[in-house]
Amino acid sequence: MAYRIEARELAEQATASVAASLPQTQVSSWLAGAFQEVIGYLGSARLEPAGPPYARFSFHDDVVEVEAGFPVAGPVLALGRVVPSSLPGGPAAVTTHRGRYEGLPVAYEAVAHWMKEHACEPSGPHWEVYYTDPRTEPDPARWRTDLIAPYRRG
Repeated sequence: MAYRIEARELAEQATASVAASLPQTQVSSWLAGAFQEVIGYLGSARLEPAGPPYARFSFHDDVVEVEAGFPVAGPVLALGRVVPSSLPGGPAAVTTHRGRYEGLPVAYEAVAHWMKEHACEPSGPHWEVYYTDPRTEPDPARWRTDLIAPYRRG
């Protein structure tokens, strides 16, 4: 799959999220529970998600620091593991992946190549935005995930 990388200037986005440090092998199973936990919090707080779910990642050897949640338009008060957070504003390389999540490493390679070609370097953890819920859309060919990588000029 060929990836089109787009440079965007993002606005900071408030979020409600849950975070953990996990072995890489546990991240995908952890995400579903984290999203349900945040949705439960939003319902009890009478807040609507202001966009699709996201997961932000920092890799450290075999451990991944992951934050998962939803953008919000209203204030978030910490409750249990759900805390207020935000996705940063500023320049970011953005691409869209269609298909199984296992194919995302190719999208990451495309973004890394684009950054190198444009004399950019990562300026913080990247995140994925999930537009399709595999529980309601069984056809992986219809799954859409955006990869967002903040950068600064090198």
